[in-house]
Amino acid sequence: MKNTIDTIKTYAGGVTSVLLSVIGLLVVTQVVFGDGAPINVIGNLQSVVQGFVGAEASLAGIITLLLLIALLKPLSSEKS
Repeated sequence: MKNTIDTIKTYAGGVTSVLLSVIGLLVVTQVVFGDGAPINVIGNLQSVVQGFVGAEASLAGIITLLLLIALLKPLSSEKS
């Protein structure tokens, strides 16, 4: 059972790393190409952050943000 959980954690960590890399690549693409980029990644990220800390923020949004930070922090420390 522990082996199965470790395998799932490894796959989830790998998928998360790939997705974070893709987001970074899309942000760089939008910076380079500007409005010609196929997806407005920076605008989408701004709207997500605005939902967490903007005028429409709620306690649930702040708790969700803290949970995301807590989940992603171990992934970044494992890479070191």
